[in-house]
Amino acid sequence: MPGIAPLLTRAAKHLPLYAFSNTNPPHVAHFSTAYADVLGHFRKIFLSSTIGLRKPDAAAYDHVVKAIGVPAQRIVFFDDSADNVAGARARGLIAVHVTSTDDVARTLAELGI
Repeated sequence: MPGIAPLLTRAAKHLPLYAFSNTNPPHVAHFSTAYADVLGHFRKIFLSSTIGLRKPDAAAYDHVVKAIGVPAQRIVFFDDSADNVAGARARGLIAVHVTSTDDVARTLAELGI
């Protein structure tokens, strides 16, 4: 997403960042190199093709929350899919539907970041 890199840099100074993507091995091979600089902000990247679970399934969110090790209500989840946002909210995460970087910037500002 154009403009996301500086927001991730800012957020990473204040919060641990994690990513969760519904993806397959060929896509991972591509984005791992094409976006290595941006991906470096994340402590861990959860990949559906690796964990065997996909958004918006409840078990997928439960797996990620357990792996991160904090209560779901302390996790802010960003996604461009309304279905994924609804699934995250159903599991107790704070979920933000992202249609542009403005949505991310606004949420970070609300968090004082």
